[in-house]
Amino acid sequence: MRLLILLVIVAILMWLLKRLFSGDPEPEQIESAQAENMRQCKYCGIHVPESSILLLKDEPYCCQEHADLDQ
Repeated sequence: MRLLILLVIVAILMWLLKRLFSGDPEPEQIESAQAENMRQCKYCGIHVPESSILLLKDEPYCCQEHADLDQ
């Protein structure tokens, strides 16, 4: 009986260690990751997420400096 309990404990510990070090994302991390459209800066060409883009005269820029330099 003791051997059976010991084997169950070892199996649970191995499962927990494998899950901890497997590198697989947690289910909540998978659900929270969302794809976002990218836009290209008119000045330098770098691609920036739409949420971070600066629009000036309907032209996309990655930062205010590039918008100023392009004008």
